[in-house]
Amino acid sequence: MSALDPTTTRHRTTTGSESVHPKDELAYGIAAHDIDPIAEQKLRRKLDMRILPIVTICYLFLFLDRGNVGNARSAGLVEDLGLHTYDFNIGTSLFYVCYLLFEIPFALLIKRVGFMLVPFSIIAFGLVTTFSAFMHNRTGFFLTRVILGISEAVTMPGISYLLTRYYRRHELTSRVGCFMLVAAACGGGFGGLLAAGLLRVGRIGSRRGWNNIFLVEGIITVGWGILMIWLFPTDPENSKMLNEEERALAIRRMYVDQPSIGTTKEKATKKLVKRGVFSVTTIACSWICIVDNLSVQGLGIFLPSILRVNYPEASTIRIQLLVVPVYAVAGVVSLICTIGCVRYRIHWPFCLFGGVLTIIGYSIWITTDSTFTKARYAACFLNLTGGLINGPVVIGWAAANSSPDTIRAMVGAVTTGIGGIGSIAGVWAYVATDAHTGYHKGNSFNLAMAASLVVCCLTLLGWQVRENRVREKGGRDYRLEREREEVEVLGSLHPRFKLIH
Repeated sequence: MSALDPTTTRHRTTTGSESVHPKDELAYGIAAHDIDPIAEQKLRRKLDMRILPIVTICYLFLFLDRGNVGNARSAGLVEDLGLHTYDFNIGTSLFYVCYLLFEIPFALLIKRVGFMLVPFSIIAFGLVTTFSAFMHNRTGFFLTRVILGISEAVTMPGISYLLTRYYRRHELTSRVGCFMLVAAACGGGFGGLLAAGLLRVGRIGSRRGWNNIFLVEGIITVGWGILMIWLFPTDPENSKMLNEEERALAIRRMYVDQPSIGTTKEKATKKLVKRGVFSVTTIACSWICIVDNLSVQGLGIFLPSILRVNYPEASTIRIQLLVVPVYAVAGVVSLICTIGCVRYRIHWPFCLFGGVLTIIGYSIWITTDSTFTKARYAACFLNLTGGLINGPVVIGWAAANSSPDTIRAMVGAVTTGIGGIGSIAGVWAYVATDAHTGYHKGNSFNLAMAASLVVCCLTLLGWQVRENRVREKGGRDYRLEREREEVEVLGSLHPRFKLIH
């Protein structure tokens, strides 16, 4: 009979000798420095080449199909469907409510049944987008937004969880940044160009104008989703894109990165689910995500309408084209910041930088009038850049401090799901009745929330620094005085788990 000595993570037999099972060496971190850095670099490069392009394009279609309603609105959707004053805001809110409600359940379902749900999700929201081209009244508008919210709720948590299975904690933020920012920048920029082109086309069959935007983008999305049934990555433990040595290294990386885990996929329990939602880091990152979505999602849908206020004499096509450089600049700057997170293994300065940019941008809108056209257009660059920086940074910050696997599977869904509250608020920050003021109320609300982001960022930093010091001094070692099964699921609560701030 043997007992676990938590201070050495070895088994002591009744004769006093020590024995270590091969799996225990891996699981308990004894072989943490045995990874060949050259082999790891080669594997990481292969993962970047095989996984990142796929998930980036998947998220691009999600972003495109979610935001094209803003382009359609500026092209006459509200008038053609006979929407009332607040109907557009109500329909957009319904999308985010459904998205918020289904994200966490879908995340746990993906952990249980696998990543194949993601391609089917893409096909589903592609079909919804396609059928949106045939809406003819407000009921159809509300219904398609509800179904779109449910069908899209699989993709983001699925991609986030996939990346946590393949990448180590300090590698995550730049990869999250890559797929989110490249997709968002290309989706916003390309979406504007595509919308402008489709509006010039005239009729496609019986469809015309804004209907063409939904029709073409939806059909392309469905085609990509069908292709993903064969190409979308599976779990590293049974991935066919890796050979035996690469698969073993990928699995070892998961063990090394999380102290004392006994398996790479433990059984999901209510206790772990609760920890995934209510940890200090998750709560703080969720609030930052709420504030970030308030700005990004609001701009993602209403940027053409905001630019219409700034350039009232501009044509619809010119408004679409003015959107493009805003997304391009914001995407490049934000991607540089996420690379900085990985290079320096730190998140808070970049999060703080994004918050400050947002504060400056909204301050310009509030303190100027319609004669300051160039200043207000420049403010759009600052607002979107600040928002796009914090999207991947905060998700990476949360994911880098999440363990074991159940919490890792949930963290993307929890932060973005709860962050959906900000998306709903962002929809109501810009209402038609406030357009004549330059959306003064919406910009003031965003300014106040951006200030709270800065406070939350600094508070989380202070807590994590303090918690790391407590762990270094042995203040959390009492957690090892438990049964082995409990120690194996400590994850981010483990005394040797250093929080990355």
